[in-house]
Amino acid sequence: MSTKTPTIAIRLLGFSPKEEETFSTVLAVLREKGYRYLVLKTGSLQDPDLHIVNAEDIKALATLSDLNLGDAQPVLLIGKTTISLPYPFMPRPIRWRKLFDVLDELIDRRQLLLTTLSAYSAVAVPERRRRERLDLDLSDPVDYQKMRRPTVTRGGIMIVDKDMRFREYVAMIMDRYNISVTLACDERSALMLDKNNRHAMTMINTSTPGLDPYRLCSELKKQNTDRRTTVILLVDKVFVYKVANAQQAGCEGFLTKPLSRKQVLSTIQKFLELR
Repeated sequence: MSTKTPTIAIRLLGFSPKEEETFSTVLAVLREKGYRYLVLKTGSLQDPDLHIVNAEDIKALATLSDLNLGDAQPVLLIGKTTISLPYPFMPRPIRWRKLFDVLDELIDRRQLLLTTLSAYSAVAVPERRRRERLDLDLSDPVDYQKMRRPTVTRGGIMIVDKDMRFREYVAMIMDRYNISVTLACDERSALMLDKNNRHAMTMINTSTPGLDPYRLCSELKKQNTDRRTTVILLVDKVFVYKVANAQQAGCEGFLTKPLSRKQVLSTIQKFLELR
């Protein structure tokens, strides 16, 4: 009896766009044995199973420190560093065949830990830092204070979709937290509902007919200049997430459909305080 090969999501830190493209291309190769690897694209809010970090990029190392990863969230460093870190590393130039062996070993250890302790929910912490540091000397605390927006504590969730099934799915997950989930079927109704209800988060299904997700995101942000509101795009394999357009509109990121309960809950926890 054959078993489905698990897909391991990887977050890259500190690499150039060209290097990221190389990683994505190489790791996407289908293998007869071993795990399948997926490099998360810029803007993806999916939690990674593993991080690959450019050890020669000081900002990437600072971000890694901020993430405060647990034992079940392995890290692989690429290149040399003068800083002593408790992670395995590979020298440059990268030997790609060897890279697969190292990644497989890291994931084997992770799977063993999770199986033995049954502790994924206890040790896996959803990513919360989505912004880079301005610099590394921390010389101007005022600038950092501006970046540290408070966690959303009030307001419900709005789903923009023609189909109400996903709204019902999210509502079921949020029921225990007493968070309301409303549905809007187009841009006009979404803006009207948000104006009246002041949502803390909006999830936009980019497959909704006649909808421009970037324009709607931008209008929602303009409508909530006095408070924080999170906007996330729900995309399929056909939709091309344009990072520049999303950043200009103020979009926090995207999730790829279909979504599991774990992905929905983990993503909401990044932006809302659930009690």
